[in-house]
Amino acid sequence: MIEYLSSIKGGVGIAFSGGIDSTYLLRIAREACPGQVVPFLLVSPFLSGRERSWAHRIADGIGMPLREVPWHPLDFHCIRENGSNRCYYCKYVMYHELWSVCREHEISNLLDGTQLDDLKSDRPGLKAIHELSVKIPLVYCNLNKNNIRRLSAKLCLPTWDRPSQSCLATRVVTGTFITENLIEKIESAEELLTDLQMKNTKLRVKGNRAYIEVSEEERLDIEGQWKRIKSFLQNIGFHYLYVRDKV
Repeated sequence: MIEYLSSIKGGVGIAFSGGIDSTYLLRIAREACPGQVVPFLLVSPFLSGRERSWAHRIADGIGMPLREVPWHPLDFHCIRENGSNRCYYCKYVMYHELWSVCREHEISNLLDGTQLDDLKSDRPGLKAIHELSVKIPLVYCNLNKNNIRRLSAKLCLPTWDRPSQSCLATRVVTGTFITENLIEKIESAEELLTDLQMKNTKLRVKGNRAYIEVSEEERLDIEGQWKRIKSFLQNIGFHYLYVRDKV
């Protein structure tokens, strides 16, 4: 991948999240394109405070401080209404915003951490990536998630064994209108779960219903903390609670 990245001319912007894929991409780009790489972190209500802090910590550890780019997804009805193509609209608006910032800094290339396994799943956002000419070097170099974990471990990157993360909007069941208040509730609920050491357990919400998707290894934990979790969720407006296995 170093050979591919070193062939890029005109400056490199990287959409960075602090996840395993974009972290590996940033680390290799720093080596391949010294002095030409700018990592950007898109900041919106869909990014939790915990993930925002994590991303800064990881980028600083690589020696590549982040530039934050604010964007406002809930200004767009096509995103708020949360239809089946919400991910496409999110990615399109997000990368359109990033391209504007890149041009301001005379950066000619925008890179994303999409990898081979992403092509096998239903990801409407990939269409936006192609439409806006965002480069996906991990795909071009035939790297999948397992490859990236192995290579990241060799480089001693702290993300090598980190579970995949997704934005807070993915917790809202398709067809349920997204509001900032709803996103804040989801973030606070998942903060509680994380504080209770249930880092792989996530919420899915539909109206005033909350579906707690729990991993097999954390099922006993949630049973032991159920009274506290139930009280918290009901107090913030989720009156109907369901526990189901995480797929």
